[in-house]
Amino acid sequence: MKCIIVDDEPLALNDMERQLKKLGGIEICGKFGNAKDALDALDALQPNVIFLDIDMPVMNGLEASLHFQEALPGARIVFVTAYQEYALKAFEVNALDYLLKPVLLPRLAQTLQRLESTAGLPAQTNADPSGVHTVIRCFRSLSVEYGPVPSQLAWRTNKAQELFAFLLHRRGQQTRKDTLIELLWPELAPDRSYALLYTTVYQLRKSMESAGLGIRILNTKAGYELMTDDILIDVDDWERRMPPADETLQNELQYYESWLEAFTGDYFEEQDYEWADTERRRLRVLWYRYALRLAVLLEEHGMPAYGLDWLYRVQSRFPYSEEVYFLIMKLHAALGENSMVDQQYALLVKMSEDQYAHPPSAEIAAWYAARRPDHSSSTPNP
Repeated sequence: MKCIIVDDEPLALNDMERQLKKLGGIEICGKFGNAKDALDALDALQPNVIFLDIDMPVMNGLEASLHFQEALPGARIVFVTAYQEYALKAFEVNALDYLLKPVLLPRLAQTLQRLESTAGLPAQTNADPSGVHTVIRCFRSLSVEYGPVPSQLAWRTNKAQELFAFLLHRRGQQTRKDTLIELLWPELAPDRSYALLYTTVYQLRKSMESAGLGIRILNTKAGYELMTDDILIDVDDWERRMPPADETLQNELQYYESWLEAFTGDYFEEQDYEWADTERRRLRVLWYRYALRLAVLLEEHGMPAYGLDWLYRVQSRFPYSEEVYFLIMKLHAALGENSMVDQQYALLVKMSEDQYAHPPSAEIAAWYAARRPDHSSSTPNP
């Protein structure tokens, strides 16, 4: 297995070379301080793996990765950067992995294991058959982005957007025309509603064709089916990259955190489609459970302040979860921050009375009462 390293920082370039040599099992056939030089040498070197910095002058790593994939489709991209906010963008171009600087040796070893496990498999691509880079976003707001400089597919009407969203929601399945009529135009006479359905489908097809997308709406005997082929859909990609349930290694926590941060909002949150409620709740619960688990892991690995930060993030998204208040209280107590315990308990009492018309659970009330002698502050007044 051969690799090249691309980084505009000489120290980072040499450090990656040193660590790869220490691990062994991979040949370094080139080092480059910019993406252009690496692209020029690609044909001669034919690397299997490209370790690629993102924040570089002239051509950044995200842009360069598209050129690398076009010139050498079988090569795997591993991004190496100091900025975790690039994580989602990196995954959108199907990077095999994403390493945060400074790169830890055990974490790099895991990347090499992933490379070995995928050796011989064809590299995936996010490009549709027309070669236009396309991403369908479902988190927070539905959008279809395409092109090297992303443009958004325009929706002729709100009904056109919802029709696309519903077909996307049921991708890979046939959706009956009468189901779509009942969803979108239940108040209209059949002849009028069917005419609107046919017109809306036609307009969607023309818009996608004009944008050069590889998304198709197929006719079936009774309805329609949306075909997205290999186009990246952020929700699917997010679940595919879910950390293993038994992952507890400290050097995986950065990946864990960047994965959670890729959940940028609820499923079709801004559109608020009622038919998406079940999937919206499922994804929310998934994020909730993993975010709480990350907070616990951060505390276990000696980073309680980061754990608290994640608990407060969960609380902002789930303000009526008694469990989150309790976890925050216990972690503040472990850190000796008694006033913060009082503050959270007061907020919990108010939330419980306002939302549920009853006080906090007996378990939490007993825990709080039991620790009162441990400090001198008075009982909080919510």
